[in-house]
Amino acid sequence: MADAKRALSDVPQQHMAFWFTNGTIAKNIYELASSIESCDPPIFTYHVNSEKNDIYNWILDVLGDDVLAKRLKKERDQKKYAKKIRRRIKELEKL
Repeated sequence: MADAKRALSDVPQQHMAFWFTNGTIAKNIYELASSIESCDPPIFTYHVNSEKNDIYNWILDVLGDDVLAKRLKKERDQKKYAKKIRRRIKELEKL
C-alpha cells in the first residue's frame, strides 16, 4: 500500500517533477496522464521514441512503479501510453 500511495502522490521536490519540453510540469501520475493526453504529438515523441523513453525512466526512478514502467517500456503510441497510465491509476486507487 505504501508503494501505491507513493505512486499516486506528488513527488517530494520540484526538481523531481517531470518537465515536458513545452514547459508543462507533472508532479504526480495524474498530471502526467493529463499532460500526455493534451500535449502535441511532437512533444510526446521528443520524450518517447526508439532511442529514449524519458517518461518510462521517470515512472521507474521517481515514482517507483515497476509495474507501470514495464507496461510502458516499449509503448510508442501516445494515446495507448496515456490509456495504460489511466488504467494503472485505477488499479493503484483500489489498493
